[in-house]
Amino acid sequence: MPKIALNKSLVHGRLAAIPLKLADADVLLFYTFALLAIGVIQRLIDVYLLGAQSTAYDGVFMHEVNAGELLAFVAMYSVLKSKIDTVRLSRVDFAVISACAMFFLFPKQSLPFVGATIAGLYFWRRRPYNTQLASAGQLWLAISVYRFWGRQFFQIVSAPLIQAEAFVIAKAGQLFGYGVSLDGIRLQSPSGWFVFILEGCSSFHNASLAVLIWLSLIKLAGAKLSGSKLMALGAGVLAIICLNALRILLMTPSEEAYHFWHEGSGATLFSCFTLGAIAVPTILSLRLQR
Repeated sequence: MPKIALNKSLVHGRLAAIPLKLADADVLLFYTFALLAIGVIQRLIDVYLLGAQSTAYDGVFMHEVNAGELLAFVAMYSVLKSKIDTVRLSRVDFAVISACAMFFLFPKQSLPFVGATIAGLYFWRRRPYNTQLASAGQLWLAISVYRFWGRQFFQIVSAPLIQAEAFVIAKAGQLFGYGVSLDGIRLQSPSGWFVFILEGCSSFHNASLAVLIWLSLIKLAGAKLSGSKLMALGAGVLAIICLNALRILLMTPSEEAYHFWHEGSGATLFSCFTLGAIAVPTILSLRLQR
């Protein structure tokens, strides 16, 4: 018994002697994880508050968003843990990231993204000579634009954009023989069935998600911005706008078509095509560079 007790004390002594220390890169990864966790919690609360009003499309949208944000976190891990150089933060860097982390203490869930914007601008513009920290700053900015700033901007310009989108869809419906007529933002079919476009249904709402996926893929590849990659982003955003317009047009013939494309298997197909619309041209631009 004394021998067992002695061995236990030696083990405890060795464990106590092991220093528990986070690397500088781990601090930034933990900050990124907390930032993305805020978005997940916010979506779960929204779904819970919607309750019975939530649809299968809401679940598809959550998976689509999770895929984009998960890709951003993987890109951040790849950037900070790359073997190019060890991430080292100065005292000023620690002060900035600590001050930005204080925004998590406020009850309003949008404020952490304001802090991430400040941190992103600082590391991108003040540490441009360190490619790892500059890339981390750019990813934080993309996450903030997607989760907060893009939505704020869209609320300001949503009315004319939705009206213009409804007009284009109606003209396309007439061109393809759907016989769709336009009344404000309401698209009406000859059968009397109609659909109307809300903010969450607009194709422009997914533009910030496209930017986040596009930038994450570029950082994963360790590539730099170029004209071909910007063209890939433009092509991806245009493809997403066209896909969403087509999806809304396909909802117009009947109630059954609406449920298929808004809540059923069509919504799942649209989610996959949306991710592919930005991923495919981006990957092609990366391959062309090589």
